[in-house]
Amino acid sequence: MSFRILSRSEEEYFEELEKRAAIKINVVGIGGCGNNIIDTLSKQNLPAKLIAMNTDAAVLRRIKAHKKVLLGNPLNPPRGAHGSPEIGKKAMEESIEDALNAIDENVDVVIGIAGLGGGTGTGGLPILFRELTYSRPNALKLAIVTLPFREEGIERIENARYGLREVFEVSDAVIVNANDLLTKRVKVTSITEAFKIMNRRIVRIVESLINLNNPEIGPGIINVDFSNIKKILTKSGLCFAGIGTEFSIQKAFQIALRDDMSDSNIMNAKGALILFEGRESDLNIEEAKNVVKLLSSNFNIREVFMGLRPLLNINNVKVSLFIASVKSEYIEKFLEGEERW
Repeated sequence: MSFRILSRSEEEYFEELEKRAAIKINVVGIGGCGNNIIDTLSKQNLPAKLIAMNTDAAVLRRIKAHKKVLLGNPLNPPRGAHGSPEIGKKAMEESIEDALNAIDENVDVVIGIAGLGGGTGTGGLPILFRELTYSRPNALKLAIVTLPFREEGIERIENARYGLREVFEVSDAVIVNANDLLTKRVKVTSITEAFKIMNRRIVRIVESLINLNNPEIGPGIINVDFSNIKKILTKSGLCFAGIGTEFSIQKAFQIALRDDMSDSNIMNAKGALILFEGRESDLNIEEAKNVVKLLSSNFNIREVFMGLRPLLNINNVKVSLFIASVKSEYIEKFLEGEERW
C-alpha cells in the first residue's frame, strides 16, 4: 500500500476542518475571585476564550483576558458592588448585552466562575446563566463556585446561600468548593494562603475540564467524546470534581477521590467522566479498566466514560475525575441554613 503526502492546500483544508470541529469553550470569571482565576488561566495557553467581568474598573484593568466587560450603569462610578448581590445582579442586567456579546455565538460550553458571598459574582453569575439559557440554548453551562469561610461573617454566608440556590436553578452542573473544608484537609497558616490554594485548585479543575476533549494536546489512545460529556453533565446538579497525581493510575485515582471540597456522596450518581494522562509506559490499560469497574460496581455509577491520553511532558500519572448528580449533606445543610453545616 502506498501513502500520498498531502499538498499544502490539502493540509490547510484539513486544519480548517479540525478547527471548525473543535469544541468551543468560553470561561467567564465574574467578580474578584472569578477574575483572579481568569488571570491565572491566561498564562496556561489553553484552547478556550477567557472572559473577565467586573463592576470594579480598577480590578478589571489589571486582569489579562481575551475579553473584558465592565458591568453596571456607565453613569455610576465603577467601584464594585459593595458586597451586595442586589447591586451585582442589577449591574449584570444593565450590561447584559455587552456580557452576551463577549461570549461566542456558537459556543459549546460556558464555564462560569465566581466566589459566592460578595456582590458581583453572587448576583451576576445567575443572571448571566439565565440569559444564556435563552440566547445560547445548546450551550452546556458549568458553574464553579466557592463558599466563604465562617469567619467572613453571617452576611457573606447569607449572600452565598442565596447565590448558590440561584446558581443551581440556572446551571447544568455546579462544582462547589467550600473554603472551610479546604482548611480541614490542608494545613494552612493564613486565610490568604487558603485563598491561593483554592485558586490553584479551581485552575486545575478548569484545565482538566478543557482537556477532557482537547485535540490540541494530541489524540488519546481512548478519547472522551463531547457527546458523552454533554450527556453526563447536562442537568446534573451538584458535580464532584477531583484531580490526583501519583506514579500509578490506582494511587492517582485514590487521591482524586479524596480531592473533594463539598463532602460529596458519589453512590448511585448519574455518571462519571475520567481522564488518565501520563507517559505511555505508566498508562496501564488494565489498571484503568479496573478503576472504571470500581466506579460502576462499588459506587453503582450508571455510566462511566473513560479517556486515556499519553503525554511526554508529565512525570506522574494524572487522573481527572468528574461525577455528575452527587449528593452532599454538607451542601444541603448549608442551603437550608442549618448551624452545623
